[in-house]
Amino acid sequence: MKPLRIRIDRIVDFGTVVSLVGIDTGTAMPVAIHVDQRPFAAFWKVWWEAGLPQPVEYATDRLMLHLDMLPAGDAEEVRLIESDSPAAASAK
Repeated sequence: MKPLRIRIDRIVDFGTVVSLVGIDTGTAMPVAIHVDQRPFAAFWKVWWEAGLPQPVEYATDRLMLHLDMLPAGDAEEVRLIESDSPAAASAK
């Protein structure tokens, strides 16, 4: 599995699923990452009941996914809000 670096062009919120849509900076190909906020067990049960093929799983020892929602270029202001912290920071 190769590292992935994406320039996010849009964030689409479908409620339980949020999609990050952009371009892979290494290949210039379109990419979408879908974040499903439902418990994985519920998703897996539906997948299994539909008879879909077994997915490939990777060991994730010390894997951390960190998504910074910061604009590229000369944006005037960004407001960062961490969901586990009551404090919000502003950057200029």
